Amino acid sequence: MVRLDDGQRGVVAQNGPELRIMYLDRGEERLALKSEKWLPDELKPGPLRAEERYLIALYADRALRAYELNEPHRYWEKPALTDVPYDPGLVEAITGYLTRRPTRAAG
Repeated sequence: MVRLDDGQRGVVAQNGPELRIMYLDRGEERLALKSEKWLPDELKPGPLRAEERYLIALYADRALRAYELNEPHRYWEKPALTDVPYDPGLVEAITGYLTRRPTRAAG
C-alpha cells in the first residue's frame, strides 16, 4: 500500500480482530491512522521482451509436442532459447500475437 500524502509504503496486517495498515518509521513499526488515505501499490507491467515472448511460445510448443507424441510433459524444465521448435508455425503465431498484444494493467 502507498500513502497518498507522502508516498510512504505499508502493508496490510492483522491487528487484533481487524485488518490495518502497518508501516516502518525510523526502524519502528507503526499503525496507520484510519483517517489516512492509502492506495494499493500495483506494479504496471511493461511489454514483454523478445526472448520472453519466444520462451512462452516454446513452452506451448513443448506442451503440443508432448500431447501429440504421447511423451511426458516436463513443464518444470525451462526450454532453452536454442531449442528447435516442434511446430514452428505455432511458435510464430504465439510470438506474433504477443508482439501485437496491448500491455495489460496489473490486477
